[in-house]
Amino acid sequence: MSASHPDLTNHKTGREPRLLKLLNQASLKVTTLIGLIAGALGVTSFAPFHFWPGYFISLITFTLFILSSPTAKTASQRGTSVALGFFGAGVSWVYVSIAEYGQVGVIIAALITLAFIAVLCLFWAFSAWLSWRLMNKFSQLPTSIWATLALLLGEFARSTLFTGFPWLLPGYAIENTWLFELLPIGGIWLSSTIVILTASTIASLLLKKSNHIAPALTVLAIWAGAALLSYFPVSWVEETGSLKATLIQGNVKQDEKWLAHMAGKSLAEYQQTTMEHLDSDFVVWPETAITYAYSQIRPHLSSFSQELANSNTTLITGVPDISDDGKDYYNAIWATGNGFGLYYKQRLVPFGEYIPLGDYIGPLLDIFQMPISNFKSGDDNQPVLQVGEWGIAPFICYEIVYAEQVRRMVRDSDFLITISNDGWFGTSFGPWQHLQIAQFRAKEAGRYLIRATNTGVTAFINEKGEIVAQAPQFEQTTLTAEAKAFTGITPYVSFGYWPTLILLTFCVVFSYLGGLFIKRKNN
Repeated sequence: MSASHPDLTNHKTGREPRLLKLLNQASLKVTTLIGLIAGALGVTSFAPFHFWPGYFISLITFTLFILSSPTAKTASQRGTSVALGFFGAGVSWVYVSIAEYGQVGVIIAALITLAFIAVLCLFWAFSAWLSWRLMNKFSQLPTSIWATLALLLGEFARSTLFTGFPWLLPGYAIENTWLFELLPIGGIWLSSTIVILTASTIASLLLKKSNHIAPALTVLAIWAGAALLSYFPVSWVEETGSLKATLIQGNVKQDEKWLAHMAGKSLAEYQQTTMEHLDSDFVVWPETAITYAYSQIRPHLSSFSQELANSNTTLITGVPDISDDGKDYYNAIWATGNGFGLYYKQRLVPFGEYIPLGDYIGPLLDIFQMPISNFKSGDDNQPVLQVGEWGIAPFICYEIVYAEQVRRMVRDSDFLITISNDGWFGTSFGPWQHLQIAQFRAKEAGRYLIRATNTGVTAFINEKGEIVAQAPQFEQTTLTAEAKAFTGITPYVSFGYWPTLILLTFCVVFSYLGGLFIKRKNN
């Protein structure tokens, strides 16, 4: 094998595959353009487009670029072009949030958005570099295995560092495929692993046909198993009852929401609408529907809470809270009436609710006069909310993207609930991606998920990850439906990452053994 390039020749003919030759001859401008287009196509796999092959095009191109690169640096550059196309199109809604509500102007908003996208691209650039290095140093394993492991590592780092940004993970691309049925078994990381392994195996087979028996058979077996589950589904949980729920979508304009004169008006409208639905077991208001602090509003709403309790109705609402010394702020969910509980948001939005490395970055943002909240996160071991005798695991906005947090809390719950204010996203496809993520959490956990938002998309999602009721965006409206309670836990809730780790171990071991067999046979 060459010291500077993986051996990708066709051993039967002694010639390079034609595709490899074309990629080797392509200029940086050409590969960059191809990468940008292929990356942008990947966004079509996610909501609201749902064209699942799009992301596979992105990943196949990403792997082909790595395999055809003469150096690790070139692999990193080419990989970055795919990442730039993907994240540039996929998280473009960040610009909407900053430009319209960040009060910094379009130029600064564009620069901040580009900086954010550049940081996300770094993880894919590192994965491409690492993959190329591993392919060259450890040729005993097939290229598809190293490509899968390297990109998984990059995506895991993107999802965890500085609270992480686990948005648009590979597994979210498969909602309309058989692989969706694997979520209760291994969650988003199992589906992400299979997506990457499938794409990297296809790319590797296009360029090199040796030592890919184990990855190819694994991919075929998993897709076939997922197809079997889709036709013969397994029920991991058991229905135990149902509650009537009403979700109130206030549709309060984002630029008016926190104005002093709007606080009382919004609260009165929410209360009046709630009084029209006292036949519901619980009513849900969106994130920070109440803009007064919890300590201020609780005494004021005591008679309202009592009236709810008399009607056996629970109110669940978003509300900010302030510590007794007035120094710490919290984003919270409060249950009152025929229920109780106060939950503080655990996962805060970087640069929205807190500043990572605030001592260093804060002064820079002060120069731009960018308003940044400085919230505190809640404890990891908070109890679920109570609605009568039922337990509801609460999640505020961004928290629903953290599969492990949902997994920890679902054991004590009969339902899942997430409240959000997606008004920050404007008319972009950010709210639809957010809704899709919530569907995955419901499927993984085997629980109904109730999603109440300020401007949409407000919805009921069943334990299969299917939307059973949905309100239109940007309308002041209510949505009432039966929410079914479930007990029991899925394999993913029980075992977490283990199914994914077992799959990866299987692929590595059998690919290595396959490589030894081929080597001995050739000798």
